[in-house]
Amino acid sequence: MAQGYRPQLDGLRAIAIGLVGLEHFGGPWIRTHFPVGAGALGVQLFFVLSGFLITRNLLSRLEQAPAGETIRRFYIGRAVRLMPAYYLTLLVLFVLGMPEVHDFILWHLTYTSNYLAAAGGPLLVFWSLAVEEQFYLLLPLLILLSGRNAARVAVFLIGTGLLLRILVLATPIDRFAFELSIFGKFEILGLGVLIGALSYAESRRGRRLRAGPGWWLAGLACLAFQCVAWYVAGNGILRHLTFNLTVGVYFACLVVQADAERPGLLARFSGFRFVRFVGKISYGIYLTHLFFLKLFESSTVVEWFGTIPLWGQGLSAVVLSLCLPTVSWFLMESPLLKLKERVLDGREAVAVRMAPNDKTSQTPSRAG
Repeated sequence: MAQGYRPQLDGLRAIAIGLVGLEHFGGPWIRTHFPVGAGALGVQLFFVLSGFLITRNLLSRLEQAPAGETIRRFYIGRAVRLMPAYYLTLLVLFVLGMPEVHDFILWHLTYTSNYLAAAGGPLLVFWSLAVEEQFYLLLPLLILLSGRNAARVAVFLIGTGLLLRILVLATPIDRFAFELSIFGKFEILGLGVLIGALSYAESRRGRRLRAGPGWWLAGLACLAFQCVAWYVAGNGILRHLTFNLTVGVYFACLVVQADAERPGLLARFSGFRFVRFVGKISYGIYLTHLFFLKLFESSTVVEWFGTIPLWGQGLSAVVLSLCLPTVSWFLMESPLLKLKERVLDGREAVAVRMAPNDKTSQTPSRAG
């Protein structure tokens, strides 16, 4: 079954980046009173989406072409999609002399910003992008080692993540430092891998994976538990042990519903063109949005414009966070994606025609 464009997935990306922006632009009150933490929820949703799309993409391509060619194309595709905007952002911030980037540039260049923050360095939005890049390096190898059984990989990630999370409590390792590492995201990424594997299995039968009432009951129960735990226990051991898995189950239900294009609130929300476009440019927004707030702290801006009220800073940052990624999308990201599809998908078509006894070829998913 061909994997085409799913508008609701862009709707979920818009929700995820909206939650991150709510925390960063909403001020202290939002960060104090929003259940569970808006930014944390947004990042977790991005992780589930990544695990889901990348797993289904890999399984589809592995069925159509030799493993070596598939993995090579996967890594090239990820690099073309993510690295240009990332390194351009780093270059601009480095030239502007931003200390958190300039003084630690090697960490950021090598996608190890999460370990920099875990070691006590500056915590920038790059940390979650580093986790995802590490995941992209790891997942294809795990899938091949498992005999292309992605469900087995998902169980391994979830089980290992839970075990390591428990062991951290018996060691001097800081819980926050663990959370910033790839190991601290094994469960949430594993849930994405699991629904990606299940979705691909259903697509081979000509169907779409659907979240039944039991899924939604479990997901809502998990989310309700986490909200109550947040208010009762705060950011303590209970959150450490349960946050990733509980919110991950709920987000997995959302992703499955979005992929199945089921009617409902998410479908209506995703029906707005602006919402879908925000989802498309969410990567650029995530990369740059927080740095616009830092502009208002610079001596040059204060000297020229004085101290701008918080509401003015937030509004200006939101506008800039939409405008610059829009320019980046049309001038750089979208053209590079089209070039990638022409070059890599053209080579894939040749490989499929040359592959012997290939009776199960499908149109590949373009997960980014």
